[in-house]
Amino acid sequence: MWGGVITCLVVTGMGMTARASPQEVLGFGHRAMGMAGTGSLAMAGVDAVYGHPAVLSTVEHSTLQIGLMGAVFDLEANGPGMVGKLSYDALKASTIGAVLPLPLKGFLRDRLALGVGFVTPLDVIVRGRILYPEAPQFFIADRVQSVAIHGALAADLGHGLRIGGGVSALAALRGSVIVATDASGRVGTRVEDALVATYAPVASVSYDIDESWRVGATFRGELVGRFNVVIEVRDLGGITVPPLNISGLAQYDPLQLTFEATRSTLRTTWALSATYSHWSAYPGPVEATVRCQDAPEPDLDCLAPVPQDVEFSSTVTPRLGGEYRVDLRPGVRLALRGGYAFAPTPAPEQTGKANFFDAHRSVMSIGWGTMFQHPLPQLSFDGFVQVGVLHARQHRKAVANGAPRDIVVQTQGVTAAAGVSATVTLK
Repeated sequence: MWGGVITCLVVTGMGMTARASPQEVLGFGHRAMGMAGTGSLAMAGVDAVYGHPAVLSTVEHSTLQIGLMGAVFDLEANGPGMVGKLSYDALKASTIGAVLPLPLKGFLRDRLALGVGFVTPLDVIVRGRILYPEAPQFFIADRVQSVAIHGALAADLGHGLRIGGGVSALAALRGSVIVATDASGRVGTRVEDALVATYAPVASVSYDIDESWRVGATFRGELVGRFNVVIEVRDLGGITVPPLNISGLAQYDPLQLTFEATRSTLRTTWALSATYSHWSAYPGPVEATVRCQDAPEPDLDCLAPVPQDVEFSSTVTPRLGGEYRVDLRPGVRLALRGGYAFAPTPAPEQTGKANFFDAHRSVMSIGWGTMFQHPLPQLSFDGFVQVGVLHARQHRKAVANGAPRDIVVQTQGVTAAAGVSATVTLK
């Protein structure tokens, strides 16, 4: 009877827990990723589609970018009942982006631009799996396996003021499994599922203080990629089974607000930013399997188990990045980039049965770019390497029944990401 249920879960790709999109964890745009997630406010281009859409209106010519990126995870949880090193699939993804200034006339000439960006894992559309809270699992490694799409429209209002807005999208899954008796009296199943998109708004504003200084802010709404497969059992004689919801959050990007200031000269660009992430609204990865729709009072749970509250906290992530440019020869320019970010963990110490592990993370990145300009074809090649160090953390778990001491679990780890891209400017 349950063969159809198992088939549904397998074919829909539920193989790995995923809590947030790849750009929320690693960043978006190979130039910005080489500067620890900063710099898109100054450099515009494809990087700004996610980082600061308002400055897309500074792009004068159409650009197209394609690239590859990957990430690996080396994470450990050591202590009684732990498995030591946890195994996670590496991320392998392609990236595509484009910016198109709109060829309008009159007052709108050179004032509007469209931008799009895609991050597409090479082997999945979205992955998620349902783990017991007691299963050791790292929050950071569980958040990168999903297709992500960004689109934005920017406008130059004049006097150094620009605005932009758009949407971000993630893949989500919904479906149903009906278990029932057919006309011949045999028990069978009918499986239906659909891959859908979920959206969040994006708004951005920037202001040029003078020729070298620019400031900007970007708002990103909460982006939730939920999977929900409802199992219904019908016509099995005297057997009554309530609808079962195999559901949870495959992806979750919190509401965010980013402020950034940049200073650019002929040779250098410096960027400083801070991002507020409203993680305190995160409901947790698992949803209730049995929903008590017929409870006599709304506040009663009719004895059905409910998921444990993860009690996440909101965070502020500071970032600092820089770029130095030098002309190698006429028409060929080299850019060297670097950056640092401190990403506080939203997850509390795991003192109970749950094992949603995470820790503060120091992110260090380097990047480079080679830009070919007139009289050569307008091409640029960019790359980055990013290393994230999860600070060592202890989780003291209280032990009942008069145990002499608490159980201590030690967690630590390293993440590494790298990518290359090519950008062509069309004139």
